[in-house]
Amino acid sequence: MNRRPGARLLAKTAILLIAAAALPAFLRADSIEAHDLSLALTPGFDAFGRACLPLTLAALARSLLTALPSALFYLPFSLTLALILTRARAPLRFALGSLLDFTSAMPGFLLALALGVLFPGSAFTFHLGAFLMVTPTAARLFESQLLKLAAEEYIVAAEALGAGTWHLSVRHYLPALLDSAGVIFPYMAVRLILIETSLAFLGLSVTPGHETWGRLLAQGKDYFLEAPWILWSAAIPLCLLIGSFHLLANEERL
Repeated sequence: MNRRPGARLLAKTAILLIAAAALPAFLRADSIEAHDLSLALTPGFDAFGRACLPLTLAALARSLLTALPSALFYLPFSLTLALILTRARAPLRFALGSLLDFTSAMPGFLLALALGVLFPGSAFTFHLGAFLMVTPTAARLFESQLLKLAAEEYIVAAEALGAGTWHLSVRHYLPALLDSAGVIFPYMAVRLILIETSLAFLGLSVTPGHETWGRLLAQGKDYFLEAPWILWSAAIPLCLLIGSFHLLANEERL
């Protein structure tokens, strides 16, 4: 099937431009006391008299700096688990598969909420929820791809010629899984952004030196009638970023 490079280029360009615009706002310190309270709830300003656009850009940069490095860790970790599930000995495969099934059945977000109440402002809350909600699904997706590859004629021929697990993994499995990783990574980044935003919306994320999308959305909800621009200034860029990642994933899938 032919790829459509125009849409993929558009998605990548949109993500890069959004990140480039957000970085200067993120690098600038944000303090409630440093802003003019006389501007509170006037058009373009939030309840503390802060300009909404720089706050939104700073929140965007923080979400990207939280989600993308986490996705870059969880993606190869999930791939490693999938390789173990398909290439290890039967007892280890059974134990790891059972652990993944048990983990995926756990209410990861509810556990993150509980820990957020017990340990407010801890990064462990986000990482626990991300691990429970992202890793098992990604590992099972990679496992299905590996099982499909194992039935390919060239893989069967390589095994018949005496190729070992390391040789098959490096020379055949990993290169073939690059396309799958390109599809899974944007979806994983979106999931992590939404987890971070949801926890911040509930007031359970790490307290940063910058605003977060979740806290801006919570403030916009509280002042929606008096200042609807607070909510829209945070919600519209969030939707555009998530849409760009979905577009990128869909184009990689074609």
